[in-house]
Amino acid sequence: MSVTKKEIADYLGISRTAVSLVLNNTPNSTVSEETRNNIWRAARELGYRDAESSPKLCYILCNRASDDPLYATDLKMIENVANRLDYRLLFMNISSTNKDYARLDKCLGNKEICGVVLSGDIDERMLAVMERSGVPYVVFSSTDRERINVVEPDVVRIAYEATRYLIGYGHRRIALFSGKIDNPVHLKTLEGYKKALAEAGLPFDKSLVQVGKDEDGYELCARMDVLGIGYTAAFCANTLIQFGALLRLKDQGIGVPSEKSLIGWGMTDFVRMSVPQLTTFHIDLSEKESVVYRLLEVIGNKDDERKAVRLNEVRLFEGGTVSRPPDSSPAVQE
Repeated sequence: MSVTKKEIADYLGISRTAVSLVLNNTPNSTVSEETRNNIWRAARELGYRDAESSPKLCYILCNRASDDPLYATDLKMIENVANRLDYRLLFMNISSTNKDYARLDKCLGNKEICGVVLSGDIDERMLAVMERSGVPYVVFSSTDRERINVVEPDVVRIAYEATRYLIGYGHRRIALFSGKIDNPVHLKTLEGYKKALAEAGLPFDKSLVQVGKDEDGYELCARMDVLGIGYTAAFCANTLIQFGALLRLKDQGIGVPSEKSLIGWGMTDFVRMSVPQLTTFHIDLSEKESVVYRLLEVIGNKDDERKAVRLNEVRLFEGGTVSRPPDSSPAVQE
C-alpha cells in the first residue's frame, strides 16, 4: 500500500502541512528548496503515489440503491483490495434511465478508468454500454449472459446446502422467500432449493414459494399467514428478506427458532445485528477478493478467453434462527 503524507512528514520530522504543500504542487508556497527536495526524495524512497495519479478502478452498482446493505460489504472489500494494490476505487450508482446511461457513457469515454466491477441487477443495455466502451470489466453478480467475464457465488449450491441443512434438522414444509423470479440469481436460488427437495424425496409445492420484487421479507412472511400456508422453516434468498421475515414473526409472537426456523445466504450487517443472529450460508470475503484479481487479469490481457468463475467455498454462519421443528424427534446433522 502506498505511504501516506503523514508518514513522510513523520519520517522527515517536519509538518504534514509542508509535505502537502510540496506534493500538491501548491503555488507560492514558502517551503524552502532544500526541504522541497528532501520531501520529494523521501516520497520516492518510501513509495508514495498520489491518489489522483493512481490507476482507477470503478465499482458500478446497477439498479440498486446506493446504500443497499446487500452490497455494502462487497464494496468495502473491493475498495480494500484495490487500495492494497495501489488502485483508486471510484463508485457509480446507475439505474436503467437514459440519463444514467449517458452519464456512464461519458465516464467511460474519458479513458481515466482502467477497469470496472459491474454488480447489482444488470440489464442487457448496461452490458451493451460496457462492450461499446472497450473498458475491461468483470460482472460480479449472477447472470445468464454468455461470453462475458463473470465472478459469482455458486448460488445453486448455496441454495441447495441451505435447504438441505433445514431438511437435516427434520423440516419437511420448507418455504422459499425470494425476489423477482425472473432475476438470474433468484432463478438459480429456486434451482438449488428444488434440487435439495428432490434429493430428499420431498414434493415441490408451489404454494411454499413466495416472491416479491421489493425483496420484502416482512410482506412475504405475512402473505403465508394470510393465505394459511403451513410451514415450519423458510429459506430466504438473501439476508434482507430473512431479516424482514424475522421481524414479522416477532411481531406475531411466533418464536424463532422454537416455532419457525429461518436460514438465508450472504454475510451482511443484518446477520450480527439481528436478535437472534441470523443463520446463513455465505462465501468468505477472502474468496470474493478474487473478483479484483480477475479484473486485473482481464486488464492485462493475460488470457483472451472470456469465462465464468464460480465461488463455491460455501461456509455456514451458525446464528440462532434454526432448530428442529416443534414436536419432532431430534434430527441427525450430516
